Amino acid sequence: MRISHRYRFIFFANPKTGSSSVRQFLNPYADVVPVLDYLKRTPANPFYPHITPQETRALFAVLGWDFYGYNKFVFVRNPWARLVSLYEHIKRHHSIPLGFTEWLYTIKPFGEGGGGEDWQRWRKYGAYSIEHYIKDDAGNILVDKVIRLEDIQKDLKPYLIALGLPGIKEAKLNHSNKHKKQTHYTRYYNPETREYVRELYQYDIINYGYAFDEKTGRKFFRFF
Repeated sequence: MRISHRYRFIFFANPKTGSSSVRQFLNPYADVVPVLDYLKRTPANPFYPHITPQETRALFAVLGWDFYGYNKFVFVRNPWARLVSLYEHIKRHHSIPLGFTEWLYTIKPFGEGGGGEDWQRWRKYGAYSIEHYIKDDAGNILVDKVIRLEDIQKDLKPYLIALGLPGIKEAKLNHSNKHKKQTHYTRYYNPETREYVRELYQYDIINYGYAFDEKTGRKFFRFF
């Protein structure tokens, strides 16, 4: 996440939606940068990278900050592609004895999410549907803007310009966390698992117009 008191915005870093790149892009405008490790939170800085809007609202109340006085935005991503990205990230950084299909049937779009230890919030929230990431327990949406990662080229800069951030037109967004090109996400699925994800992530698919065979890739960042 990134918080700017000067420009009154909060960027929520929904895992596996290009958030590392956008966080770096927003650093010059941020007044609060979270601790890198969930376990290293302090009373002075209780924020961590993938904190949810609901958690943030509670911390703002403790700090005496007006949560609703900030423009809050977040990214969403094609769920079929996102789950493949999450699985591959887990494989690169942690031991995982399960193949993709086996692992897929262990995840939930809420609660324990993508599994792992509770402090591995990137893994937990990385499997959350956007609905469960941005809503509170009463079902209220706690962000003002949800941007499709696939539309970052046309939607991010105009939104930031409207918030009054200077120098956005000339700013460059570098693609962090680059990895060698992997098998296209559609190759990970069979007809059964494809429909399983469709059932779990209906909110994302219906509200943000996703399709299984949608062309996605690293082209998201070429505009910058």
